[in-house]
Amino acid sequence: MNAPSRTAGTSVVDDVGWIAGGFVNAYTFREGNETFLIDTGFSRNARPIVRAFEDSRVALSSVTTVLLTHHHFDHMGGAAYLLGNTSAPLACHRDDVPYVTGATRPRMPLLMRLFVRFHPAPVARPLAEGDRVGPLVVVHTPGHTPGEVAFYHPGRKILFSGDSVVERKGRLTLPGVKYAANIEQAVRSLDLLRKLDVDVLLPGHGVPVKKEFGSLLDDLIRRAPTEFLRRPSA
Repeated sequence: MNAPSRTAGTSVVDDVGWIAGGFVNAYTFREGNETFLIDTGFSRNARPIVRAFEDSRVALSSVTTVLLTHHHFDHMGGAAYLLGNTSAPLACHRDDVPYVTGATRPRMPLLMRLFVRFHPAPVARPLAEGDRVGPLVVVHTPGHTPGEVAFYHPGRKILFSGDSVVERKGRLTLPGVKYAANIEQAVRSLDLLRKLDVDVLLPGHGVPVKKEFGSLLDDLIRRAPTEFLRRPSA
């Protein structure tokens, strides 16, 4: 009989699992005695995540920390359910805490407000730029939301980017402008990511990228002003 996987989800690199829940990704990461779940999908009962743990024969109770890259429902929809079924604390950037806890109503397009039910969750640890959660460094990349963050492992050069940068058809891009709290800020945050030495990109949407991150990001930085920013009036 094969030994159980160390992490839930499809293996990307050692000790990193990819959980593709429809159009959005969650990830598991294990180092030492700590297991991190990065984002919780949009399902209110976290079905894709629970199924990934079951299929990998990894106990959900092995998660020691749940991390949110930002407060949008497709990334935090399953948080309340998971917190009710694990003892793991929830952490996110302090600027997104009011949205995650329900103290501030999330900004959503009208269609989403009509059909998506928001499930607030308690935040045990507000995060700030430069904080460390185990081996992961918090990189504040505001724009998509005020508290959008990426989680960076400097030793292994792994970047969990959330929606600060995503993958689409072999290129890097940003989520739709209508979903951004401040698209100009989101574009500026790309320069923060370019300062990082990244071998493996694990985006919130699309597929993991394991080569040429720097050149792909440079391409996006060149395209971004014309693709995402309004041109000044003549």
